[in-house]
Amino acid sequence: MVSLSKLVKKSQGGMTLWRGIWVSVLVLLFQAGFSLRPPTVGLLREAAAATAAAPSKGKQLLDEWVRRAKQEGEVTVHVQSDWDKGLFQPLTDAFKKRFGLDIKATIVTARMATHLPVAIAETQAGAPATYDALMGDDAETMQLIGAGGTQKIEGWEELLREINPLVRSGKVRPDQINLGPFKDHGFLFMANLKQLIYNTRLISEGDLPRTHSELGNPKYKGKLTQPPWTAHWELAPALLTSDKAEREKWLETVRQAGKNTGIVLPESSGIQRVVLGEVVFALNQDRFFRFTLAKDPKAPIAFKYFEDYNQVNRVYYTVRTRSRHPAAATLFILWMGTPEAEAIWQPNVMQAVPYGESKMDAGFRSSVEKLGSKAMGFLDNEKSIELLKWYRTEEGRKYLDGMARAIRGE
Repeated sequence: MVSLSKLVKKSQGGMTLWRGIWVSVLVLLFQAGFSLRPPTVGLLREAAAATAAAPSKGKQLLDEWVRRAKQEGEVTVHVQSDWDKGLFQPLTDAFKKRFGLDIKATIVTARMATHLPVAIAETQAGAPATYDALMGDDAETMQLIGAGGTQKIEGWEELLREINPLVRSGKVRPDQINLGPFKDHGFLFMANLKQLIYNTRLISEGDLPRTHSELGNPKYKGKLTQPPWTAHWELAPALLTSDKAEREKWLETVRQAGKNTGIVLPESSGIQRVVLGEVVFALNQDRFFRFTLAKDPKAPIAFKYFEDYNQVNRVYYTVRTRSRHPAAATLFILWMGTPEAEAIWQPNVMQAVPYGESKMDAGFRSSVEKLGSKAMGFLDNEKSIELLKWYRTEEGRKYLDGMARAIRGE
C-alpha cells in the first residue's frame, strides 16, 4: 500500500513539472507577440480607433458639396448695391481657399428691391436664375420663398457645424441662423436697426417727429428723405390689426409721409443729403450712421429712435431655384456669416452679424435690448410672423407694391 507521504511527494513533483511546462509555453507566446488581454477588449479598441478615424457625417456631407462645387466650376452671388467692390477679390480668394476650390467666383451688386420682381418672374417662367445666391431682408426673402424662388438646402445643420466655428463650438445654435418661416431656405447673415438721422445744425431733437404717423405733418414737408423700399414701414401692420381696412389706413399714413418727402433716395445717399444740409432728416439705419462718422467724425449728424416702433431689419441669404451652381452657392452663403468672412467685409460694410462676436455685433445687440419693445423684428412674435407669412402670398405682395408707391406719395 502506497503511503500518504509518498502520494504527496508524487503530486508535488507533478505540479512542479506542469508549472515548468506552462512557464515555457508562456515565454514562447510572449516572444511571438501574443497578448493576454481579453479578445473583446482588443476588438472594441480597434473599432473605436476606426470610428475616430472615419470622417463625421457633416464632414462627409461637406466633402460631397465641395466635390460638386468643383464640378460646377463657377458661382455668381449677389451683395447689396452699395458694397465696396474692393472687397470682392479678398472675399472670393478667402472663400476658395477655405474650401480648396479652383473655380470662377463672381460677386455682383444689385438693389434687391429692384431685382426681386425679376427673380420672381424668372421663377414663374421656369427660367434659370440670374444669380445663384441672393441677399434680401425679411419681406424680400419671404416674398421670394413664397413665389417658389429659393432652394431647400438639405443637411444644412451638419454643413453649418462644419463651416461655422461658432456653431461647431456650441456658441451659436443652428436655429439662430435658420429659423421660423425661413426654415431650410433663408440663412440669417446680418441685420440693421432703423432710426431717424438728422442734421444737428438744422433741427433739435425735440422738434423731430416722435412717431411714424407724425411724418405726415405738413410742417415737415420737403424736409425729409427716405428710401424707395418698404423696410421702414412694412412691420407696422403687425402693431395694428389683421383687419384689411386698418391696413389700408396705414397705407394712407405712408402716403402722407411720402407727399412730405423732399426726395426718395437709398439710405446711403440720403444720409449724405442730411450731412450737406440739403434735407433736415432721413429715415435711415445704424449702419450708415457708423459709416458716415467713420469717414468724418465731425459730421453734424445725430440719430433718434421713434416712440412707436423701430424695425430690426434682418438680412438673409438664399440659393435660387434653378441656380446653375447650387453647391458652390450653398458653401458661399453659409461661409459669409463666419468670423473669417466677417473679418473681411464688416470693417468696410459696417453692418452687424446678430449672432457674431465682434464689438460691432455686441453694440447692435445692446441697442436692441435697451429699446426693448420699441425695437421689433418680423420673427419677434406671432402677429409679426403671421404678417410676414401673409407677405409671401399674392395679396401680400400686392400690398407691399402699394406701399412702395405710397412712399412716393402715389
